[in-house]
Parts: sequence; structure tokens; C-alpha cells
Amino acid sequence: MKVIAELGINHRGSSGVAEQLIDIAADAGAWAAKFQYRARHGFYQATDEIGDEILSREIDDSYISPDTVLQLADRIRRKGMAAGISFFKFEDSADFGDRIREFDFFKVPSAELLNEDLIFSMAGLGKPLILSTGGHSEEDIFRAIEATASIADVTYLHCISNYPVLLGNQQMRFLRTLREKTGSAIGYSSHDQDWEVCLVAAANGATVFERHLTMDKLGQGIDDSSSSDPQEFRRMCKLLNAYDEVQGSGRREVNQGERINMQNLGSSLYASRDIAPGETLSADNTVVKAPRKGLTWSDVKRRGAPAVRRPVAAGAAVSGLHFSEAKAPLEDALVAFCDDRQLSIPLRLHDAEVLQKRFPIRNNELHLSCQEVGSFGEDMAAGLAQLDLSRHYSIHIPDYIDSKTLIDPLTGDDRIRTGSLRIIETCVDLALELQAKTGATVPIVGSFSRLRPEGKKDTYLRLRDCLEETGSARGSPIYPQWLPRIAWYFGGADVLDMFCGADDIDIVVEIGMELCLDLSHLILSANYAKDDWRQWCDRLMPLARHIHIADATGIDGEGIEFGRGDLGDPGVYLDGPQRKVLEVWQGHLSEGDGFDNAIRQLGEKHG
Repeated sequence: MKVIAELGINHRGSSGVAEQLIDIAADAGAWAAKFQYRARHGFYQATDEIGDEILSREIDDSYISPDTVLQLADRIRRKGMAAGISFFKFEDSADFGDRIREFDFFKVPSAELLNEDLIFSMAGLGKPLILSTGGHSEEDIFRAIEATASIADVTYLHCISNYPVLLGNQQMRFLRTLREKTGSAIGYSSHDQDWEVCLVAAANGATVFERHLTMDKLGQGIDDSSSSDPQEFRRMCKLLNAYDEVQGSGRREVNQGERINMQNLGSSLYASRDIAPGETLSADNTVVKAPRKGLTWSDVKRRGAPAVRRPVAAGAAVSGLHFSEAKAPLEDALVAFCDDRQLSIPLRLHDAEVLQKRFPIRNNELHLSCQEVGSFGEDMAAGLAQLDLSRHYSIHIPDYIDSKTLIDPLTGDDRIRTGSLRIIETCVDLALELQAKTGATVPIVGSFSRLRPEGKKDTYLRLRDCLEETGSARGSPIYPQWLPRIAWYFGGADVLDMFCGADDIDIVVEIGMELCLDLSHLILSANYAKDDWRQWCDRLMPLARHIHIADATGIDGEGIEFGRGDLGDPGVYLDGPQRKVLEVWQGHLSEGDGFDNAIRQLGEKHG
């Protein structure tokens, strides 16, 4: 068995911490230690999505120069281990010059599994190559295996790209499928809360194991919670008790958190200058950058049509839309249907103009990042100028106050409480401005998931008072939304304990707390509790002043297409007085195709 200690960004940019991690790995009997490397500047093209902000800042803060990495690699070899490194762009390997060949092996990370240029360039260095498969469907994984069959020394790692992975989401039997498909060495790249899951991977044929190593599992780094320290043997019983659940079904399904991470961690093509219709994409007019907001070179090659049909503005991600004609606006009959039922779609500031053009419906919900809220606080007029003020709006408060911190207006931490209240108050300011300019009420929705030490009842009462003081008392009510038990925060799975259980229903009903009822979240939380979500819905609906409509399945399958989950016919939720937001997962992609499909489904059946 070959255990690779992944140093990742857990060294926090300190060579001294990296040396300690290397020594721990060697003393523990690891086969190798490995680095990740991105050039210091220019990897991220944009950081307007929450996940992009988090990752880009963490990566910048944890940078170690090539010279220092090479010195640390020497230390790894002196300790009797192999030294490896991952690259997300082959160009970054040039920072090491001729000394790049001093590494004993290279790894291509999950986000770049289909990046054949990177893979074959790394293989060309003549060292063993490891490919990680996280975040990809079976079809994509099998395509990558076929494309790399000619590489002499390659190992494939099964991986779930959540940080951390909860017990039961490992789908470990896929290792057997991977072994049958490759005929090569296979392994497991573990981001699990419980390191003991690696034992189950071994039972399924893994011989190579990659595991992040940290000095403190409770640290503030985004990888700490999915890493190992030396003292974790006590979790063995927990792993054994969950063995069947850990094994999974043998299929490889991509979950919502992985889709987010594949966008945040992956790269795609961006226009390096304005590209006119009919112009062919090339290295002269495009650049590969993160995050993955558009097509990769592999995507373009598979299309077989590198000439765009729409203009691409400099700095914009090249997407499939640029190879198609502009999409027609939603038909008048469906617009009338949406307006009659008070149906709304979510907007982000950067896609508001495109979506409002395609969907000329009355109601929209603004989903804001903490950076965007800050921009409204600095210049309200400039922010409002980006919106069509003939529409009616609701506002979704961001889940984060910065790249590392969830919103929590009740915490005893002065910095977090102050930052949270600033975010909330700015959203209320914006709601009042929109209300004055549009003549329509502006409901505000927020996710509040942090439980106070005093207990649930006290937390709910304090939250109710806080939202009354900051929102309703100023003329704009704030509705906490119902949450899933497992939330995709910071690219991983966080188990919540507010607005997600039967005991929470008892409290909110007792105190009469009005809320936003997210049906997708409701299904997921009830499924987690193995309860009937419809019974939960019957109890909560009288308190619902705002509704998010989406289908869901299992405990983490959020926002899927209507009819694929447990929701059933959503038409029964269309007639109430509340505004109803269609929360289709990634419905905004391709100029809102997901929203268009959902509206047509509802309109054809209930229009």
C-alpha cells in the first residue's frame, strides 16, 4: 500500500509548517508527500461567485515559491519518501525550470481529468502519473481512461470532490468498476471526515491512498476539516458501524457540491479580446483561466465547430451559447402565467440583464454575494442602475459575510456579529430603495444555521427578535428559510441543526416564526430524518410567507428537474398568496434553460 501525504495548502504558506508535516508523514510510514502548485498571479479570471472568492484567497494566502518547494522536496527524499506535485496548468510547471524533473511523480487533479493537453504534457516528463476522477460522471471517467490508455505508468484514483465527505457518500464499490475498466493500479483520494474510510477502499482493491495532512483538524483552512491528524484511531467503531452505507451502490453520481467545486476548481476558455461572430477560437483570442464558467478546449474540439456565432466580449467565458443563435424571449402566454401565479426566478447581478431579457416576467429574486452587498453599501445608485426597476424583487441574503465565515448575527464573536449585521442592514437598505422605486414589497430571505450554546429555543427567540429589529421594524420583513440537514457550505458538506428537523418545526410553530419554505430543502431534511416531508409541509405552510419551489431526492440531491425527485406535482403550491421562486439547480446556465424548462412544465400542466 502506498500512502501519499497531501500537503495541499495546509502549510498555510509556511515552510516551517510544511517541514513539520513532512516529518509527521515520514514518521507515520507514508510512501510519499505531495504539493499542489499554482502560479502566484493570474490563475483566476473572475471571483464574483462565492466559491471563487474563497478558493482564490486561500490559494494566494498559501503560496510557496518554487525554490522553497524544491528545498522541501529534497527534505521529503531525505526522509525516505517520494516527492510529488500537482499542476492545474502545464504552463505553471515552467516556474521550476529544468528542476521539474526532480520530482518523483506528478498528479493531475480531479478538476482537470478531461484536460488531455495537461495530462499528456505531464506524462511527457517521463515520471509516474496519477489521475484523480472526482466530480465526473462514469461516462467522463471512462472517456478519460480510454484517452490515456497509451500512457505507460498511470494510476487512477477514485474520489468524491466534497470537503469533507460525510459517511455514506463514498460510493466505494466504484473502485471495483475502475479496476475492471483500467487494468492499472487504482487508489482512493480521501477527503473524508473519517480517515478509516481508507480501510474500506483497501477492501475494494485500492493500493494507493492520497490523504490531506494537517496540524489541526479544527483549523481555519478550507482543507483542515477534511484532513487527518495522527490521533484518529478512536473513530474505527464509527466506520465499521457505517460499513454498508460507505460502500455505496457501485454507480458514480455527481452531486451538487461536486458540481460547484468542478466550476470553482476547474478552468475554461475566456476571451482575451473581443471576438466577432464567425471568428475561429484560437490561442490568439482565448486564454485558459479559472473558474470553469464556460467550455474547455476539449469541449470545443468535440463540437467540431470552433467558429463562434455570437460576439464574445473580452474577459467573458466562452460558452455553448456563443455557438448558437440568440434565444427568443419567453412567450406572452407563459409570461402571463408566471405573473398570475407570482412565479419568480433567481438572478445574480452578473446575469441579470441576460435573464431579464429572456424572461420578461414581473418577479425576480436577487441572489447576492457578500461582495455585491458591499458594493450596494458603497454606492446604492450604481448598484440599482444594473437592475430593471420595472420588475418586482425579493432579496436573498448571502450565506457568507466573507470568504471563510457564515453569516451569524447572534454569535458572541464581535467581528462575525458586526459583519453579519452589516450585511443584513445593507440588504434591508436595498429592499427599501427597491420598494420605493418599484412600488412593490421586497421580501428578504436568509439562511441562519448557527445554533447558540444556550440551546434551540433561546436561539430561535433571539433570532426572531433580531430579524424583527433589523427588518420588520424598518419596513422590510426578513424570513429565515427552511434548510437541508446537509448544506453545501465551503465546497463541502456541513451537518446543520437549525430549520431542518422535526424539533425545529415544534419550536417555530410554537413561537409563530414566519419563514421562507424551501420545498427542496424540506424534502432533503425530512428524508434525512426518514420522515414524511408532506406532513412536515402541512405543519409549516401556514407560516410560509415566501416559497422556493424545486424538486429533490435523497439527502443531498437538491434542485433537480421537476419529476425526477420526491416533490410530485408542484402545481399544488402555485395558488397561494406568496411569491414562488423556481429554485432549479443551475437553472441560470445557457441563458436560463433550466428556468425555461421548469416554467414550460408548469405552464403546460397548470396554465
